[in-house]
Amino acid sequence: MSFFSELKRRNVFRAGAAYLVVAWGLLQAVAFVLDMTSAPKWILQVFVLAAAVGLPAVLVFSWAFEMTPEGVKRESEIDRTQSVARQTGRKLSVVIVVFLLLAVALLLAGRFMGADRTPAETVSAVEPAGGRKAASESVSTENSIAVLPFRDMSAAGDQAYFGEGIAEELLDALVKLDGLKVASRTSTFSLMEKNLDVPTIAGLLHVSHILAGSVRTSGKKIRVTAQLIDVRADKNLWSETYDGSLEDIFKIQDEISSKIVNALKVQLGDQVLLGSAKKLTENAEAYRLYLQGRHLWRQRNAAALQKAIGLFRRAVALDPQFHQAWSNLGIALFNLPTYDHSFDETEYFARSIEAADIALSIEPRSTEALLLKANFHEFNCQFNDAAIQYERAIASAPDDPTAHHWYASLLAYLGHSRRALEQIQTAHRLDPELSAVINTEGLIHLGLGNYDQATELIRQAASQGIYGGSLFEVGLVYLSAGDLEKARPFLAPGRNANDAEQLKTSTLFLAALDDPKQWSSFEDYIGLARSGSRLKDTDRVFLLTAAGSPYVFDYLAKLECPYTDTLSAYWSESFRQQRSTPAFFHLMERAGAVKFWRQFGWPDDCASLDQNLAKCH
Repeated sequence: MSFFSELKRRNVFRAGAAYLVVAWGLLQAVAFVLDMTSAPKWILQVFVLAAAVGLPAVLVFSWAFEMTPEGVKRESEIDRTQSVARQTGRKLSVVIVVFLLLAVALLLAGRFMGADRTPAETVSAVEPAGGRKAASESVSTENSIAVLPFRDMSAAGDQAYFGEGIAEELLDALVKLDGLKVASRTSTFSLMEKNLDVPTIAGLLHVSHILAGSVRTSGKKIRVTAQLIDVRADKNLWSETYDGSLEDIFKIQDEISSKIVNALKVQLGDQVLLGSAKKLTENAEAYRLYLQGRHLWRQRNAAALQKAIGLFRRAVALDPQFHQAWSNLGIALFNLPTYDHSFDETEYFARSIEAADIALSIEPRSTEALLLKANFHEFNCQFNDAAIQYERAIASAPDDPTAHHWYASLLAYLGHSRRALEQIQTAHRLDPELSAVINTEGLIHLGLGNYDQATELIRQAASQGIYGGSLFEVGLVYLSAGDLEKARPFLAPGRNANDAEQLKTSTLFLAALDDPKQWSSFEDYIGLARSGSRLKDTDRVFLLTAAGSPYVFDYLAKLECPYTDTLSAYWSESFRQQRSTPAFFHLMERAGAVKFWRQFGWPDDCASLDQNLAKCH
């Protein structure tokens, strides 16, 4: 008898098949229960691992042993004429059929019961029991909604990027509805990371409704569950489960958006959802890579940004017309030198603009690409062009906080402090939890002489983790206000206490403030600004302007474009005396600021400029 025939006679194949079917049925039951209770993903992973380990043991057992009426016996001890292997095989076939039917029943139960689950079941990962009523009073009564990242329910737990992507696309669709306030993505996502309960999130974002859900993928199959919760009434307005393939994701997003509008139609009227979740690409794999890239980009560290760049490149290789992938590639390239100074700014900025130009050639209204172009013009001292691009971006996406934020930074640098404050306050209103916006608002208040507000906002941003929680800029506020002793403990460590160069810069700077004879040592150490060191130059210019030092003019003298991202530093009270000198006016002329002023208006504090050169009102 052949080895294959012997395997068949001993029911090894049937035993293996029966084991797989029973294990699959049990795993479906376990997954169903875990899904209903929102248990941790690792529990299901343990069951899957145990099932995989058990298969070889079953195969070995079925080869070496046989089930007989007298019990389990070694196969070698049984007379083949007395073997009941054939009857055992029939029983195994029955087991296979029965468990297949049970598994199918569980699958159907999962599909039809998913739509009837309560809000607490879908979002229990972020809402402890009893938390909803406590925070409901702080929720806004206006028509408002926050879209939470959809929870990853995949067995491997590696699809978080997909849940974030679905939430982001739904948010983009809903924000176009008149009469509906939509909380910003950054604020919502950052609060989710803090594991707060749903009513607390709703209260902090001042929204009355929450859209929550989950996503489960397996190969090209996808299941999306979504629920709309009225937090004030503590009830589920609508819920549904969608099954399909990755190619169906845009259709699913459209259906969810439409269902939300229908659920809120009493408040919103018979408004039709215009420009709902549009299909970004025809290539499902390119879309998956794009979502992965976006997920990594949000982590804002050099390693994640390098991976994101690779993913965006693969996405545009699959679909060269995928303009969002091109614009996000440009953003990632632009950001990388900020988080790893070993990457050359000039080279990576040029690459980012190439990607932005391609995005704009496909979609001329691409907000991300317009912002990149504006930022590129800004860092090349082409402020007139930068302002025009920022205004185009704001016109294209008036609810984009980044557009208002970046424009505010440019206006602050150019001395249009009041316009800058209006722009940054708009950005803050659109995204109340974004630490970079809060920090910039603080620095603009510094330029306006509002020191208490500046300190409060900079401390708030630091508490949220910006610059690793550094309070270096609080020291700049105190120094600009003329209080060296209060400034000292904040300036002493530098912005990054682990950076030896920053630490020595701060040490020599404070020594020079204590003893003017030491100023030459500080100047010798920092030398002159060099092309490609803008990020390092920014903090040094902050220190020099806060101290009212004229050395800033020598420091920037060799730069073809002497722009540093120092916001209102040149317009602080501590630098007023230097603003009245020809040296300051010439610096601003070299930077391109004077050209900007002649087209867009002179700065707010024009009276402090050299009146022989400036033409103030």
